[in-house]
Amino acid sequence: MRIAMTLVVRDEVDLVETWLRYHLARGVDVVLVTDHGSVDGTSDVLREHEGEGRVVVAREQGEVLRQAEWVTRMARLAATEHGADWVVPSDADELWWPVAGTFQEILAAVPARFGVVRGLMRHFVLRPGSEPFAERMTIRARPTSDLESPYHAQVKIAHRGVPDATVSVGNHDVEGTGLRLLREWFPFEVLHFPLRDERQLEAKYLRRATSPDGQHIVRALDALARGERDALLAETLVAEERLAAGLGDGSLVLDERLRDALRELERTGSLPPAAPSLAEDADRGEDTHLVLEHDAAALAECRCAALEHAVAVLESRAGVSRRILRRVRARPGSRR
Repeated sequence: MRIAMTLVVRDEVDLVETWLRYHLARGVDVVLVTDHGSVDGTSDVLREHEGEGRVVVAREQGEVLRQAEWVTRMARLAATEHGADWVVPSDADELWWPVAGTFQEILAAVPARFGVVRGLMRHFVLRPGSEPFAERMTIRARPTSDLESPYHAQVKIAHRGVPDATVSVGNHDVEGTGLRLLREWFPFEVLHFPLRDERQLEAKYLRRATSPDGQHIVRALDALARGERDALLAETLVAEERLAAGLGDGSLVLDERLRDALRELERTGSLPPAAPSLAEDADRGEDTHLVLEHDAAALAECRCAALEHAVAVLESRAGVSRRILRRVRARPGSRR
């Protein structure tokens, strides 16, 4: 089985090296990257990995982030030119964690009639300090239903490699031949580190101004436009007092798995296999419950929209039928 990942990146030098080393160590065969005009050293890191043959980089300029277009292009290339059986679209602040087993074992277990599985987003919060992100950010937030929060409940998808795949904005959905979703199985966690320091926080939101695809992004951009950067940072940063309260009430969770795995990777060159405890299974189940509630609401909304459309079509046809009937009855000699 051949596994490809795709990555759109811009100015993520603080974590792109870790992202590449981690996923290649997980057994990913090839990474297709679109570098969107990075100027902070990210491009240099990518060039170093390009020479090793497992990282393929395309470069895009301009201010507009055409994320869905670029990810779709890479997904199709992964299938047609790199022989990928599975494609895992990702952002640089997302590290895919197998719940159990390896990437290969998980994806080989997907029944043939399904072509899409999902990863459960697990959001890590901004913590003070200057250490590397994985050493410093070991606190995870419980997801929320508030779409204006950067920590709202979300999923990401992995899909079979097909030449007509079309990936949605944000990598939350995909369409293509045979890409049927296995809805209620989440074999991956997506460890998410969206906000990592003051500089990166502001830059992250400003470069999304050309494609603000979420309510939390719109809200942050509005705050920055009002000159409320410090307030936005204070709201996001989890300092000691807030940490103690969150750990006490369960809204924050200590999660050192990635930190420990990266230490092992640095020490031995390999990653330990995932071996979740019952407590970790229950913890993941709590977050999964909220995601499935969102799924049910989204499905109900889609079905309502489809029903409204069907009713409108029927009403339109009925109107046409009535007009035709009136014309027929108005003809001389017609039966009334």
